[in-house]
Amino acid sequence: MDREETKQKLKGYLTHYLSKYKGINCNDYFSCLNPNHQNSGMSMHFNPKDNTVHCYGCGCTYDIFSLIGMDFNLPHYQDQLNKAGELFLENNKINTPKITRNEISKMSDGGTKIVDYTSFFRVCAKQAKTTEYFQEAGITDETIVKFNLGYEPEFSIGNSQQIKAMIIPNGPYGFWAINTETDPDEDYVFYYGKESLFCSHVNENTEDIFITDNIIDALYMSQNGVCSLVIANEIHLNEFVYFLSQQVKKRNYYVTSQTENRLTGLIIRELINYEQPNQLIDLAYPAQSIGDLIMASPEKFRDRVKNIKKLLSVTPRKLLTRKTYDLVSDDASFSEIYYSKGVYGISTDVITKRKLLSNWIIDSSADTDFIYHTCMAEWNILSVELDARTTDISKSYYSLLPKIGLSENTGNPEHDAGNLLTIFASKKIRRQEGCVLVINLQNCNAEYIRTFVNKLMSELRNYIHSIIFFCLDENRTLVDEFCWQTFTVHKDVTSEENEDDDFDSHDYKVTASNAVSGKMFFYTVLE
Repeated sequence: MDREETKQKLKGYLTHYLSKYKGINCNDYFSCLNPNHQNSGMSMHFNPKDNTVHCYGCGCTYDIFSLIGMDFNLPHYQDQLNKAGELFLENNKINTPKITRNEISKMSDGGTKIVDYTSFFRVCAKQAKTTEYFQEAGITDETIVKFNLGYEPEFSIGNSQQIKAMIIPNGPYGFWAINTETDPDEDYVFYYGKESLFCSHVNENTEDIFITDNIIDALYMSQNGVCSLVIANEIHLNEFVYFLSQQVKKRNYYVTSQTENRLTGLIIRELINYEQPNQLIDLAYPAQSIGDLIMASPEKFRDRVKNIKKLLSVTPRKLLTRKTYDLVSDDASFSEIYYSKGVYGISTDVITKRKLLSNWIIDSSADTDFIYHTCMAEWNILSVELDARTTDISKSYYSLLPKIGLSENTGNPEHDAGNLLTIFASKKIRRQEGCVLVINLQNCNAEYIRTFVNKLMSELRNYIHSIIFFCLDENRTLVDEFCWQTFTVHKDVTSEENEDDDFDSHDYKVTASNAVSGKMFFYTVLE
């Protein structure tokens, strides 16, 4: 009986091994044999088609050799094979075939025949200590033993070419050969034998799985405590789909790709099909590869992986909305200044101020409210003016009353500013958005203006509101620094004036400062 026939015969002893050495009845489900799967449920069963046991909880699959390896602490396949022969065969010694270096290239046969590379792996594992590559690459002795890594200094890649190669087994029937001295721009990864999914161990407690197309990155992640899975081509993808189909637990899958390609899209599509949480991330940033990041700062990598959910959920705080108000540049927009949110300063005489304010109130829309901060005398005069202005038009004086409220100037700037802010806050809490603050400072001294304006604007400077300051020319500098646009309004001296009737039409010249291009002049008519 040759080696392959012996292996197949030994595989058939799995049920006998489970019954004799573990007391397991393979006709029913039983507890998972994975030592890292802490679950008392019956999630593992025997598959007679390929003589393996599979757990639907953690996804692990074992044949008789891998179970013997765990039970007898035998990491190498040949030792597991020998132990199985010792337990079940009379002639218990399994001869190891000799494979020469020149035969390596012949062992890959396009997948038409399965070749066992175990003896080759044993030779390469013994040669691992003959090179400093593993140490220089930051690959630990524990990782070398865990994955049975090896070294072959005269590895043939065909066409009479040889490389110094790091050998990474992927089960007994396939392996990666990594050129340890290649130029970064040249091919350096070669695969031989039956391709299969490379996945560092998944157990019940595994919540995060990082998917990569780079086997070296997978080794680095594994030795830093990260569960990694390699999908380098569509053959691996097919096995990954089977892996997903066996999962009963949702895990977080992170596709660690620095570029999006067709394979990346297919991986994400399958994760979505199986309703598994997933994200496409650049785990290596700012390095070129995960290995580079780990070599440069392993602590940073471990911290990044540990806090990956937190990192991906960070939402940058948004900046305050930029104050880009539309500046007034013509007489029509000046007549409707209350529609534009912003802070404006207007220096003019008392009579013109009353005309402007009464125009705004009468012509404003139904959803616009005014809060007028002024003294009682001015408030009474405004009431008389509005009453007179509405006698000959369709609007009633009484219909204007709900649109304007008084914030009284008592002469105490701290108190007055606080009172105005309280009234304003009351409207905002009630979701009354169309509110305009009109501040009359024409009858105030410089000290009052300075204190009042500073307190008011310290509360409102980071919000977008419509605020209009009326002041005399001599006090304009006290409010200028808070205003986005300022105006000087005077009667046009060239127009005909009727000094006896304040309510006749007059032409007014408006000088707008801080406009788009220096100062702008325009004319408006106030009724």
